[in-house]
Amino acid sequence: MEPKMVLPGDQIAVAEEFEPGEGTYEKNGLVFASTPGVLQLDEQSRVARVRPFNPPAELQPGDIVYGVVDDIRGMMATATVNAIHGRSRQVSGETEGTIHISNVSEDYTEDIRDMYHLGDIIRAKVIQTKPSVQLTTAEPDLGVVKALCGQCRGPLELRGRDLFCPRCERTERRKIARDYDNLRLDVPPSELGGGKVPERPRREDRGGRDFGRGGRGGHGGRERRDDRGGHGGHGGQDRRGHGGRDRERRDRGPRRH
Repeated sequence: MEPKMVLPGDQIAVAEEFEPGEGTYEKNGLVFASTPGVLQLDEQSRVARVRPFNPPAELQPGDIVYGVVDDIRGMMATATVNAIHGRSRQVSGETEGTIHISNVSEDYTEDIRDMYHLGDIIRAKVIQTKPSVQLTTAEPDLGVVKALCGQCRGPLELRGRDLFCPRCERTERRKIARDYDNLRLDVPPSELGGGKVPERPRREDRGGRDFGRGGRGGHGGRERRDDRGGHGGHGGQDRRGHGGRDRERRDRGPRRH
């Protein structure tokens, strides 16, 4: 079946034969197109769909994206992804990505609020899309590409390794991209680190810190030491205490006076 273009309001199927899917709606037992696009009648699932002519771009691991930091909580920052580097199509819907503190910088990050501020525009790499979008800026070409002063909200200029507000004469810190002051928007994504996503284990998982602390210092650790006995615990005293001395007296026989 050749692709068929439809417009909003066109009747495309009968509800008894096809259920309304994406880009369609049902009325009085008939299925109509709700958006202009290409008609797709799925004979297997019996669903009618209308695909847009220029479908929105879907994020893939390795994509270089631009977004705005809109939330920072604990060890996480959330950014609304607005564009994909090298693609003209818009990102579908309100796509949000999360950046864990271990994926902020190449160096150790103690407080994520030192690296991002609300409203910062960042360039990041997609490292996961399902079940949620996860991002990283832990590469030289990734990070904040535009930042505003926390006091006057004016644009910050790069001065050395810090950002400077010419209005307030204040200096602020960020995890900035290497080309902060001269963005390379025309280069292919591969020159900005796009492509294959390297495996970078989270810092809290490397040494098993959370798990190990409970084993070393919690009640579970003391219970294991008590089970071993023979090191001053009550179980060891019972085995070597009064019962042991009574047996020694019986073996030696009665004392002579």
